[in-house]
Amino acid sequence: MLFFIGSFFLIDSPLLATDWMPLINQHLSDNWTTKGAWLLQDDGVIHLPEREYKHWKNYENYLVLKGVNVTNFEIDFDWRTTKNSGLYFHIPDLAQLENRNHKEVQLFENSLWLKPELGDHAAGGIIPGHAPTKNASKQAKQWNHMHIRCIDNQITVSINDEVVNQVNLNEGAAGQRSRRGGFAFQDHGYAVWLKNIRLKILDEDT
Repeated sequence: MLFFIGSFFLIDSPLLATDWMPLINQHLSDNWTTKGAWLLQDDGVIHLPEREYKHWKNYENYLVLKGVNVTNFEIDFDWRTTKNSGLYFHIPDLAQLENRNHKEVQLFENSLWLKPELGDHAAGGIIPGHAPTKNASKQAKQWNHMHIRCIDNQITVSINDEVVNQVNLNEGAAGQRSRRGGFAFQDHGYAVWLKNIRLKILDEDT
């Protein structure tokens, strides 16, 4: 069964390996769903304005990608934030984000990181439990580029073309979480800007 979304096809389970697919089209609702304040601007940038709250528990306000359920993937995008957001992946049930059975690659404005060592909540950290090995982020208010590749729960995260995390997510706390599912960008109450989001599904036909 084929779902036509925007300008590309997503294939219902089992998924086929695909070429790169753009995830920002003419309308935000082509590929994404949210009850929050995310907006698609005329310049092709998805923007979340600053919110009054500063927490991550308003799950209905997340920016959730429609119709994708994968194990193996690559995704890349440009991003910046006034402080904190993240990309959730391997979400087993998009309607039950509060179950927190997903994993997350952190988006964080590292100029605001105050601890002497980077933790899993710094940019490029993988939650739960995997801090980035370096700070590859640009100065505040500048765009950063993120690339994520995940094969059989072996994940590599790069920021601005530098590898900052490369770990086995089958181990530790992450190994207790889902190995398959969808994607969502977190609303933590801080302003976020996203552009040039694209996805490559690496699951093979079974």
